[in-house]
Amino acid sequence: MHKVMAGAAALAMLLSGGAAAQAAQASTAYPANKPNITELLGEFNNWWTPKKVVDNTAQGDAFRGSVTDAGRSVLAYSDDTVVAINNHAAKDTTKVDGTDTQAHRAAFDASDSPANAITSYSTALGGTIGKYLREGLSNGSLPKTNALVFDASSPVATSGFVGTGSAKKDFNYPRPYFTKADQGVDRTIGGDTNLNGLKPELGIIHIPMFTQGGQEFGEDYTDYEEPSQAFPSGHTTKAYNRGIALSTLLPELGPEIMARASEAGNNRVVLGVHYPMDVMGGRIAATASSSALWSDSGFRTNELLPAHDELENYIAARCKADGNGSTVGECVTKLGANADKGYINTFTDVVSTKPVTDRASAIDAYTSRMTYGFAQTSAAGQAPKVPAGAEDLLLTAFPDLSAAQRRQILEASEIDSGYPLDASSQGYQRLNLAKAYSANVTLSADGSTIVAISFGNAQSKVTKVSDSDAVTNLLKDFNRYFVAGVGVTDEGKAVLSHDDQLTESINHAAFGADGKTVQDQRALSDAQMNSTNTLYDALGPVLGAYFKQAADSGKLPKTEQYLKDMNKSASTGSAKAWYQHPRPYVDRVNYVGTTLNMNGTAQTLNIQKVPGYESFDWGNGSPIDNEYDNLYNSGSFPSGHTTFAFTQGTGLASILPELGPQIMTRVSEAGNNRIVLGVHYPLDILGGHIAGQYGVANALNDDATRKESADARAELVSYLTAQCKADGHGDTLQSCIDANGANDAKGYANAFTDEVSTKPVTDLQSALAAYQARMSYGFTKTGTAGQAPVVPDAAVNLLSNVSAFSVLSADQKKQVLAATEGDSGYPLDATSEGWARVNLAAAYSAKVTLSADGKNITKVEPGQTVASVVREKTPAQPGDNGGNGNNIGNVNTGNTNQQPTKPGKNGTGANNSKPQANGVLAATGADISAAIVAVAALALIGSAVTVVARKHRH
Repeated sequence: MHKVMAGAAALAMLLSGGAAAQAAQASTAYPANKPNITELLGEFNNWWTPKKVVDNTAQGDAFRGSVTDAGRSVLAYSDDTVVAINNHAAKDTTKVDGTDTQAHRAAFDASDSPANAITSYSTALGGTIGKYLREGLSNGSLPKTNALVFDASSPVATSGFVGTGSAKKDFNYPRPYFTKADQGVDRTIGGDTNLNGLKPELGIIHIPMFTQGGQEFGEDYTDYEEPSQAFPSGHTTKAYNRGIALSTLLPELGPEIMARASEAGNNRVVLGVHYPMDVMGGRIAATASSSALWSDSGFRTNELLPAHDELENYIAARCKADGNGSTVGECVTKLGANADKGYINTFTDVVSTKPVTDRASAIDAYTSRMTYGFAQTSAAGQAPKVPAGAEDLLLTAFPDLSAAQRRQILEASEIDSGYPLDASSQGYQRLNLAKAYSANVTLSADGSTIVAISFGNAQSKVTKVSDSDAVTNLLKDFNRYFVAGVGVTDEGKAVLSHDDQLTESINHAAFGADGKTVQDQRALSDAQMNSTNTLYDALGPVLGAYFKQAADSGKLPKTEQYLKDMNKSASTGSAKAWYQHPRPYVDRVNYVGTTLNMNGTAQTLNIQKVPGYESFDWGNGSPIDNEYDNLYNSGSFPSGHTTFAFTQGTGLASILPELGPQIMTRVSEAGNNRIVLGVHYPLDILGGHIAGQYGVANALNDDATRKESADARAELVSYLTAQCKADGHGDTLQSCIDANGANDAKGYANAFTDEVSTKPVTDLQSALAAYQARMSYGFTKTGTAGQAPVVPDAAVNLLSNVSAFSVLSADQKKQVLAATEGDSGYPLDATSEGWARVNLAAAYSAKVTLSADGKNITKVEPGQTVASVVREKTPAQPGDNGGNGNNIGNVNTGNTNQQPTKPGKNGTGANNSKPQANGVLAATGADISAAIVAVAALALIGSAVTVVARKHRH
């Protein structure tokens, strides 16, 4: 029992007078729906059988009962914990807030007068906002706030709605500090109480009282003489009532306020007058009573919301006047009240093991005190359970959400089931309000569905996903298979089952015995997102060494800058937010605050985690971290790493197309390596493939970027040629490539095989085969096969530096892309505007045959070590040697700087009709193994070959 001397502070008297004035005007009565605290805490009876209290005196029935067999271990842990916390604090002389020891703060909290409560809770708001609160209450500017939160004598005070006196007598549990020396009896109460083997005396150290400002603070440890039982803690109930009320009025600092309330509860353990279980019971009681108040429409309308408006407006006005922002949110952020300039407390104990220095550590401290380290006493892992009406506790933090959506935040933030008191608490034991107040909620575009919730944020906020992003729109076909916040569709079940199966297969094949295979190491290297380290071996041993040495030593600044800018050409952030698809290794049902219907697919895949990714070195001086943990709540689709790889690979291939097939195959490996690590699925890789190519091609629509590309090519070709010449490998880049076999059997190689890429990469043909296999990953087609070619306008930009193609028109380049594209109908094709079909590896290796007059393409043969353009011979031409015609494009002249097709233009000339059904270019899917596409039939009938192109959305 706490003790307060006469002569309360002037502030307390002023506040009391203000409350009395309001009481005369008050018309709102407490609602009738009071929670039954004894029932909510009924699980305590599993561990303790109380004697019914008829005579609540020390000589009568008080503090008497029996510890059950089931309760011995539970209550013994409670005993040990109160001793550890109390003894540590009693001896600790550290000033935990720069002014007071924890024992001093505990003694101060023991007084629950309005003035003391204001002082205590103002520390949760940081120095400046805490001062605003104190001054506003002192000068009468906040009468509604005072009446609701601080003045216990107010007829609307939340702390007065539900008391613990009845529950205390119902449970009748003795206090922890009883000793024969001080009380004349120990916890056996002279033998009337059966502790069933628990210690009669615990060794609690009494914290001395202290005097400040004429007021004495602390505990006089007289609960035996004036019986007040331990369970549940009344002081804790009041502390949490005030904390919840103030958090509702000022939700911007809800996590800090709730953490301060948990400290006030814990201070009852510090003083040694309560057990941890008592504090847990007090929190449950306060949360239930606040929920009942907030759910009453009259109380909410007449008291709660007006007080919220009063305090928000007052704090906002003070902040604005002092130049700290025009809203409470801005002010909180500018002052750091939600970071390291807010609530702090360096005190640690066996439960809260780290100091509170910022919001994250405040939430951690609060969460640790929700269970106090008890073992679970009922089933863990139960479905979330939110009591009816508890959603109203978040009413002011998330006013624009529906009641169901606020419940979803509470479900997502709650702790696990099964801890002491959970079984009877109707879900109140699990509610983690400190965490819930820090939520960022992402809604579907129409606002009807929560697609993601994250916690620990500096500001709570609600945003809607947008599909205005170009990458998001290109990948919309994914929503046929999976819907964020909902789960796997019926149509998507077969598609995503294949996705899952391949993910496990590729991951397991690479893992080997220990996750340290050569392929795992390549995957880890690619994960560092260092484009030089990923790309150099695509150029073969000789040219790759030249490239890496130059890049690492800064000798290719224009090339480096160009690739950096290509990285900026495509972003997956908006798309990931839109699709919110869970990673393979996570709980895919309970994901980012949502409960997904996986429609028969596995809840979690059997992923073998690569040790090097659990202790990952980024290679740039960043701390070692566990990337599986870091990526847990980051959506998988599309793959950001793959997008990066394809911006880099497409960018480099666009300025070094002589080795374009090898470069593109290498970055397809980099994408596949995300599956090797078990953090992505094949569909994620296909999405990143599309995004990366799209980004680079469209970036090259810009005149400045085209010049940057030309300059980078000139720099790179010049450097590589000079190195080749110096080492005797040839006087031109092409002769060097040919001499070293970099475009075939002595270039890019990879012995790794899997279910998709079934043969090692040993030469050009096997590289093209691997690339083509990773364009579809063996999915069954979900759309129509054999559709007319669809070549995006901007894709032509990617062929601008192919020297041989300099003689081709933009329309003819599109025909090359059409002739080499993959088939239609695979997943993601339907909305990709042709990007899912573009096969750059094949296009860069094409031999193009033109009609004799150069107007029509008659043949496209991918799979050549050197891209070329030739013309058919003129029939019956004198002196004809019967050859295949004149090679007019196989030259290495650097950048041709040909103007690209601008977005929105078809680029196919006047004839915009679709290709005839009997024309070979009317069918898609170049057969690279045959390495030929015959188009002579179209040339013979004089038909112009046209390709349908879709306009891009921007």
